Amino acid sequence: MAFGDVGGPVTELIVTCRTPATGTIAIAKGDALRLSGAYEVTNDTAAEDVIFGQAMADAAENSVAIPVKVRGVSVFRYTGSAPTVNGVQGVLASATNGSVKAPAAGNGVGINLKVDTTATEVHVLK
Repeated sequence: MAFGDVGGPVTELIVTCRTPATGTIAIAKGDALRLSGAYEVTNDTAAEDVIFGQAMADAAENSVAIPVKVRGVSVFRYTGSAPTVNGVQGVLASATNGSVKAPAAGNGVGINLKVDTTATEVHVLK
């Protein structure tokens, strides 16, 4: 699979997880997800939560299977200041469900490859 501005092969790893057994579920394809239990993911995040992966499908029900990209290049919506592209820094969850942000301190998760400030998106290699 070719990806990015230059193209070339990209290896991805998709893991089947599940949504939480209780609570409101409103996961959209492309959302940043955090682990909320064993193989259980949610897009309900607080600022600085660690991102586990990216939702590869929508989910709106409790305890249903959902494919999650845990390795490869993910394109996330970001909030706040644009994340830095320097070969070291990644992202963490923002307080806006399903979105990421530049970490307040440290490097975050993954490596930022590209930032599109017009679309408020960041490409992250994880």
